Amino acid sequence: MANVDRLRRAKGLTVGELISRAGMTKSYYQSRAGFSLPYNTNDIEALAAVLEVTPEQLASPDSAPRIEMRVPAGPLAQRVRRLVASHAATEADLLAHLEDVDPRAAHGARILLSATTNTVVLDEEVLRLITHWADVPVEYLTDYTDEALTDRTEAELELREAMREAGAESIQFRALGQMSPDALRAIARSLRGRPPAS
Repeated sequence: MANVDRLRRAKGLTVGELISRAGMTKSYYQSRAGFSLPYNTNDIEALAAVLEVTPEQLASPDSAPRIEMRVPAGPLAQRVRRLVASHAATEADLLAHLEDVDPRAAHGARILLSATTNTVVLDEEVLRLITHWADVPVEYLTDYTDEALTDRTEAELELREAMREAGAESIQFRALGQMSPDALRAIARSLRGRPPAS
């Protein structure tokens, strides 16, 4: 599903356009997207045809073509620096990690972090690897217009920093469940000894 969504965004299609072109109903697609029912081979072939990839590329993200994205350099670099700071790391730490995993991704991250233009073109894999390293949703960097996801992620980062300041080594944010961003920030303030915001 993540690969379908990645390829759909790269094609500039909405979910509705993808569903319509693949000949599926909204409920049919959603039941499969929500893992209630499995895709069959006809579904995979229909989606692959719309997305202009082979069924094998659709079913196996590792064999899918890499996607280049034009992204706003300043805001995205700022988010990457926010992720680095939340880990008490440096840009050099992130770049060294990326260099070990995929030298092309490290090169792309260097371009982003040193950009002097308004936009840069990056392989989406660069952003995926950064978010994986930072343990945040990939959409934090790939869909920077999602305000709810941004708010939740930044609240988690604030809590992560407060916990580190309080001596905690790490936290699995999935264990927090569906706490609201306000609740996460309240916990962070409590850990830092600040009174709740009025």
